[in-house]
Amino acid sequence: MELVTDAFEDLSHALRVLLEADLRANRYGLLNTDRAEAVGNIEMGLAAVFNAFHSLYDALDKTKSKSMLNWYECPELATILILRNARHHNQAKKVRTVYSFYAQEAKKLGCMEMYILVDFPPSEDGGDTFNVFLSWADFQELLSLPKKQTRLREPTIDSVRSYITGGKFSDYAAYFELDEERLFFNVVPLIVNAAIKLIPLIEPMVKPRSVESETYLSLFKDMYLIDTREHEVNCGPIAFMP
Repeated sequence: MELVTDAFEDLSHALRVLLEADLRANRYGLLNTDRAEAVGNIEMGLAAVFNAFHSLYDALDKTKSKSMLNWYECPELATILILRNARHHNQAKKVRTVYSFYAQEAKKLGCMEMYILVDFPPSEDGGDTFNVFLSWADFQELLSLPKKQTRLREPTIDSVRSYITGGKFSDYAAYFELDEERLFFNVVPLIVNAAIKLIPLIEPMVKPRSVESETYLSLFKDMYLIDTREHEVNCGPIAFMP
């Protein structure tokens, strides 16, 4: 099961890199002193996490273990694969982070823009995650692309949309009197849920080789799924420096 161990090692290190990129950007102020570097670090970390999940998907396929779980019938896992494929195939503007969206769409860098941020609060104390918000409008565009481009079946699209929104996102936009393109959702709890779903399947196949893989294997095994039907919604002005 070397393939699965290798892929989980990649995921564990990618998660660490993404966490460190967020800490440097937000807690340690890099976002204020060098926005381009801070955002670039987060984007690279996020891409690495998505690619590591796809590597696990491929490793399980090669070891004939994927048949134990159909990723596209599990919205927690399908969501991550869909996001990875959007970036890999340059679809729907790669489903931009709020950082990239602002840089591309703001009237002027440094000026305040109104956004709605939707988070998924944990169901247990101490289970909160850091934040990397993705564009709901971009994700909607992705799910609306022709099947020949995404190869997604309608049941998968419906289950993923329901899993993330609970049918409430349009209501939030209406309440705050903003277009839905101003709404963003936190992808980190969705990454956590995907990992929690995977651990029971891959744990017997993984032999940790690093502190990171030992830590994440233990962490995700003991966590409860985050209920994505429960939302923590904030609306306000955001600006990032040029």
